[in-house]
Amino acid sequence: MENKEQVWNGNMPEITTEITTEITVPGGKDPFEGLTGRTVKFLPVYLLVPILFGLAFDLAGYPMNWSAFGLGALGWTVALFLRGPVTALVRSRPEKQAKLIVVGSSGLLEEGMRFALLAFLAASFPEALSLGQGWAALEVVFVIVNASLILSLVNRTDEKAMQAKEILKAKAQGNLHASPVWGILERIWASAFHIGAALIIAHTPLAALLMIPLHSALNLGAVRLSKTSSIPVVSLFVAAVGLLTLASGLLLW
Repeated sequence: MENKEQVWNGNMPEITTEITTEITVPGGKDPFEGLTGRTVKFLPVYLLVPILFGLAFDLAGYPMNWSAFGLGALGWTVALFLRGPVTALVRSRPEKQAKLIVVGSSGLLEEGMRFALLAFLAASFPEALSLGQGWAALEVVFVIVNASLILSLVNRTDEKAMQAKEILKAKAQGNLHASPVWGILERIWASAFHIGAALIIAHTPLAALLMIPLHSALNLGAVRLSKTSSIPVVSLFVAAVGLLTLASGLLLW
């Protein structure tokens, strides 16, 4: 039975249309089979990303400034919630256009918020470093929570759960069974970007004008590549931007 309708996922900056209430693949195999056990094993590993970044900087002589860390986490949360009004404004637009606007808004919202917090702190190197880590760490926590919510749907067969799984299957672009290691690597590259962006803006506030389009281009580029290229190619792209941003931030100081 097919029941196509438009669905707006209000909790995430994504738009999905034309969903069905049944999930089928050739041979009747469930595309979510084995997903729960494999993902659960790797979820705790995600937490190692912010822990190891913090340990590395601590060993380098820059212990965590927890006030700045908390401010960074708060900034990420505010930037996320600011996507809500953007999402509401583009509800009536065509799907592809709306998605581009919402994903593209990430640069303005995140870098604008990051600039405001760093200006408020008149941040030194250690403060900017900790703020960037707080920003990146909460994003990791969000990924873990989001993944846990997704896993809670896997064994459910009610209509809403089946619709949600169809949305996930469509977004996954056939990558449902990709190794969770790719997700962990993506968190490393994204964390490097956030920390580097904080250092760059703290050192040269006007650089926020450059970081806004760079951040949007990173997200839009990753989304575009995910539709046309393999996971390693997407990871390489995000790694290049993230690591170069971190290196630039460190070299400025």
